[in-house]
Amino acid sequence: MDTNPSGSGLPKPPRSVVTDRRGPIGPVVLGLAAAVLTVLASFTSPFTLGAEAITALPLSAGLAALVLRLRPAQRSCGTDRSQHDVAPPEPPHRWALVWLGLVVATVGWELYCYLNTPRSSHPTLSGLIDMLDARPIGKFVAFSLWLALGWVLVIQ
Repeated sequence: MDTNPSGSGLPKPPRSVVTDRRGPIGPVVLGLAAAVLTVLASFTSPFTLGAEAITALPLSAGLAALVLRLRPAQRSCGTDRSQHDVAPPEPPHRWALVWLGLVVATVGWELYCYLNTPRSSHPTLSGLIDMLDARPIGKFVAFSLWLALGWVLVIQ
């Protein structure tokens, strides 16, 4: 059994994938994967199988990260249960009110634009995004921002 070099006799903590001896492998691989996905997404047409597949990959990764984060800790049969008691639920996250405000503002804006005419004077967000991603560079920017937002949500 490997022990700490400090001589404490405690086992060494396992090496993380991110802090491997060769350097920060995890962030580099994630960055390259995000860049490849973004370039591929910028050349897809809306509502095609290719666009849906490119979009499904990061969504699946985010879902897997959420499932891994929320799964209960495994208990072994021979351990004391008092060490593994479930902590009380945490109060709502400090960003919950910010997200709630953004959702309310977005829904309000969409309803206002949807109910007012003419549409050219009151475009909805989907209409604005359609104008943005009409060209590959706009699609590249939009997909990059979407991936960045997803990353922020996953690491919080």
